[in-house]
Amino acid sequence: MKPVPKKRQRSVHKPPEVRTKLLIIDDDPVSACLLRDYLGKVKGFEVFTAETGAEGIRTAVQHVPDLILVDFRLVDMSGLEVHEHLRQNPTTKDIPVIYSSSFLTLRTIEQATMKGAKGFISKPFTPSEIYTKVATALSSP
Repeated sequence: MKPVPKKRQRSVHKPPEVRTKLLIIDDDPVSACLLRDYLGKVKGFEVFTAETGAEGIRTAVQHVPDLILVDFRLVDMSGLEVHEHLRQNPTTKDIPVIYSSSFLTLRTIEQATMKGAKGFISKPFTPSEIYTKVATALSSP
């Protein structure tokens, strides 16, 4: 008795995995590059970057990230102002925001908390600290 040949299964094209999108708004190219490389290449997020608040707002509207990391002090506006602009736009109003700065004070933390900040990262930072804050912000309602 001859063995029955198996039918070849057709290759089913699967859509590419949807990655979580992050936007980093930071005017310090070293910080932005470190964050982009660690979160993008090491942790697998899709990462967008912007050097100014205005560019960050445009990028947020265009790509609608799942989370935004914004420096508290930017060249054209503060992180608080960026956050306020995002809250006024129906497309970006619900995106969680984490603030980063080497100048975090109790006052700046209170101001950001009142805007709805999901977390704070003090510079200099460690990769594990960044990932923990990002993961926490993404998993909280």
